[in-house]
Amino acid sequence: MGYQEEPEEKKDDYAFLQETIKDENGGHNKLRNIVLKYAGLGLVFGLAACIGFCALKPWAEEKFAGNPQKITIPEEEEEETEAEGQGETQEAQTLTVEDYEEMNRALINIGNTVNHSIVEIRAEGSGKESDEEPAVSSAAGVLFEDNGTELLILGSSRVLSGSANITVKLADGKTYPASLKKRDDNLGIAVLAVAKNTVSESAWNQIQIATLGSSNSILKGEVILALGSPFGYYGGMGIGIAASTANRVMKYDGQYDLICTDIPSSQAGTGILADTDGQIVGIIDQTLLDEEGQGQVIAYGISDLKKAVEFLSNNKAVPYLGILSVTVTEDLAEQQGLPEGIYVQEVAADSPAMKAGIQSGDVITRIGKTSISTLSGYTNALMELDAGKEIKVEGKRQGNGGYVDIDFTVAIGSKE
Repeated sequence: MGYQEEPEEKKDDYAFLQETIKDENGGHNKLRNIVLKYAGLGLVFGLAACIGFCALKPWAEEKFAGNPQKITIPEEEEEETEAEGQGETQEAQTLTVEDYEEMNRALINIGNTVNHSIVEIRAEGSGKESDEEPAVSSAAGVLFEDNGTELLILGSSRVLSGSANITVKLADGKTYPASLKKRDDNLGIAVLAVAKNTVSESAWNQIQIATLGSSNSILKGEVILALGSPFGYYGGMGIGIAASTANRVMKYDGQYDLICTDIPSSQAGTGILADTDGQIVGIIDQTLLDEEGQGQVIAYGISDLKKAVEFLSNNKAVPYLGILSVTVTEDLAEQQGLPEGIYVQEVAADSPAMKAGIQSGDVITRIGKTSISTLSGYTNALMELDAGKEIKVEGKRQGNGGYVDIDFTVAIGSKE
């Protein structure tokens, strides 16, 4: 028998059983390179995401913020004022024409700066008939606060009666939809809101949030600016002086300081008063003029309105009882035999006070846990309460044998 050699192909059938020895260091290096590669990519993407988040965070917070922030208007500190005639006597200075022109330019610049905060409010009411053109009314307001999601505007509530659609024109000249936060028809003011995510990018370079100043610091004879629609048309500017700061107007549940100016005005004038620091010191309301008024700009002092504005800004109604009253002074107490407190002169029809049984001639001495001896004390105590809650009101009423104690449970209302 002859020996037969196996075919070469048979060797290949078991080739998979052959051990292959790999370079150990080479495998580790390859694995390390892969790990480093993906770690580097992760770092790059992480840095990019971090940078993108930081860059977009302010925009995202601004555009998609959640609930509005609560607005708090700081209380004013009492300022010491020198009595008339005290202080150093200053020598009179002679102004040249150039001095006057320079001063006038400075005041105009202040007015132009404040104008970035002024807005035109337009309210469109629904027509009584389907084919009737809707009535459109307008007023000037002021952009005074940013609650994180909205720009807040303070203006007149009288133009909003029956309005179905409200828009505002900002300093960029564009018109934006607005919504009513709250209104108070006792004072004739309202706070409107414009959603920040509707405001164009170009507008942010032109609008400005105004500062609510102190009307208590305005003295007779000081320079004052009237802006908005003081002459009945939007965009006007008047420069004059505070002719009087001693007048007050009685409203239900309080009295309010007025700033009377020498600036001519339209009966339909609206807008604001600003001081020479560019701060808002008054809200123009020409309805405050009586029949004998001479047609000059008149405004509520902003200091007396701040608490009400804070309520409205936070979508809360201004507390209202509906009482016209005066402080029982020592003279009144002595002459009329009245007890200490506030004397009720008038009770508004259908008001919470009337429904509770309070009458003209009553003397209010306590609201809740707060003793009342002055009208300002009454107003301040009321402003610490919330509409919709019940409160105990104590007082005195004249009977056959003199004044007797009375008390009422009053459901605090609002005038919207």
